[in-house]
Amino acid sequence: MTAMNIWVVEDDAGYRRTLQRMLNRDERMTCGEVFSACGPLFDALGTRPHPDLVLMDLGLPGMGGVEGIRKLAEVAPDVAVVVLTVFSVKEKVIEALDAGAAGYLLKSSTPREIIRGLKEVFEGGAALSPNVAKTVLMEVRKSPPEEQFGLSGRELSVLKLLADGLLAKQIAGELEISYFTVNFHLKNLYRKLHVQSQPAAVAKALRSGLID
Repeated sequence: MTAMNIWVVEDDAGYRRTLQRMLNRDERMTCGEVFSACGPLFDALGTRPHPDLVLMDLGLPGMGGVEGIRKLAEVAPDVAVVVLTVFSVKEKVIEALDAGAAGYLLKSSTPREIIRGLKEVFEGGAALSPNVAKTVLMEVRKSPPEEQFGLSGRELSVLKLLADGLLAKQIAGELEISYFTVNFHLKNLYRKLHVQSQPAAVAKALRSGLID
């Protein structure tokens, strides 16, 4: 796996340094940029090469984490965002995933769990702490069905495999199509479902009755 470049947005200086040291200890990762708020993050995005992934807290001064995720999806859609926060309440989880977060991890996670989650997102998957995953499933199961969004048969197949937890490369092998074609279908899925990430796509599909 290619080494990933990660930026961190965390207002607690001590925890910010801890995260940077932890990430830089992994040979597959580098964390050269850390920020205390979203403002400096977006300033840096305008002047430096973009990272592969941003690890972001939600309770930030000034622009909050959810607002930051939405803005990042607009100005740097190539950058994945993984939330790392103390908030596990349903409203925070759903709001962040709907905004476009590709993962939602809790600060109670172990270093190994955080590292594993970041690698899963980098490889095209999603990262949800166990309690967060339960929250998402409970929410989508009680939501009312919606329209079918005009997905093609192939797009629906990709969506079902996403819901089964397969990564893009695994989906390509399962459907006997190229990795490039899978990414093409994923982009169409996100556009038709009006979402920005895999967890949000799966959640909306479950709510809508597209998959079960």
